[in-house]
Amino acid sequence: MHILVVASDYPNPSDPLEGVFERDQARALQSAGHTVTYAAVDLRSARHRRPLGLRHFVEDGLNVYIYSLPVSPLRAAYEPVGGACFRAVLRRVCAERGAPDIVHAHFLGAAAIAAPVCRDENLPLVITEHTSALNAPDPGAALVKTMRKTYPLADALLAVSSLLAESILRCTGERAAVVPNIIDTQSFGAVKESNAPGKPFRFAASGFLLQRKGYDLLLRAAGELCRRGYDLTLTVFGDGPERETLEKLAETEGIRGRVDFRGQCTRKELGEAYAQMDAFVLASRRETFGVVYIEAMAVGLPVIATRCGGPEDFVTEENGILIPVDDESALTAAMERMMLRREDYDSAAISADIRRKFAPETIAARLTGIYTAVLKNRGH
Repeated sequence: MHILVVASDYPNPSDPLEGVFERDQARALQSAGHTVTYAAVDLRSARHRRPLGLRHFVEDGLNVYIYSLPVSPLRAAYEPVGGACFRAVLRRVCAERGAPDIVHAHFLGAAAIAAPVCRDENLPLVITEHTSALNAPDPGAALVKTMRKTYPLADALLAVSSLLAESILRCTGERAAVVPNIIDTQSFGAVKESNAPGKPFRFAASGFLLQRKGYDLLLRAAGELCRRGYDLTLTVFGDGPERETLEKLAETEGIRGRVDFRGQCTRKELGEAYAQMDAFVLASRRETFGVVYIEAMAVGLPVIATRCGGPEDFVTEENGILIPVDDESALTAAMERMMLRREDYDSAAISADIRRKFAPETIAARLTGIYTAVLKNRGH
């Protein structure tokens, strides 16, 4: 089966996380025996420096086509220009690699561009929605309008979490099946080491340093626990616009020496670092999935997560603690409980369960079943 994966970008040195979920899925499908082509229409503004126009390259056996054009500020032009770019990519893919059997678009922006073209070319379309803004109480009229005109053009509509599927149903009346993101089992493989006697309890957190990730709550909770006499450290992996503010907050809380802002890490570095930690904690205010949690769990770490849209699907009493959003007292209590009851969690069992549920081969098999059903419904 020839699958054309459609995204808005592809991971690169300046933006290593852009398109990473789509690339992971493309590689998993390729490993499952499919012919996979990756197509990105990148319409970000000119401040994002990159080669413009249509280019093609092969990375780790994956054929990648990217059409880059600085359009983003001109919102009215986004879909028509993006559609023209996608048509150009599709023509070249068909000429060089043959017509795809399935087009699989990720995120609403890429789906809105690809859907009308697939309709015109009579190509089967699968859409996977990841967009975090759709989990907001009010996603906004513009997003809802785009959802309502795009989703009905799909042969199959998927969402990465149950809450996101519920949001889609509430906003559009369209039903989405839940197919989660993939975990990189090679990078997140080693089950954590035992905590050596006498060491402080080591919490890890990871993700973009944004207000919606709730790092402010986390630092205040850590500060409160230290004032109560608990011996802990917090290592924060990732970077973002809130870093300076968060560093100042750590100073204010009197815990700057206990908090290590590690910056951006590769997945391999992150997996190795997690193996030295005792638990993972993140107080996100909104997520559509939360891959950082399952990455930590794959290494055997129990997690503390909020009921923010994604973690509810996979955090249980056996592998962690779920707390309400924006509840500093509940977060403090959960961290205290984790330090006191860490031995209640079986690292090997946590790792094995997560790796089984979110392994590339597991998700690729589910997608293959969906593609097969779509083609059967179309009489292929």
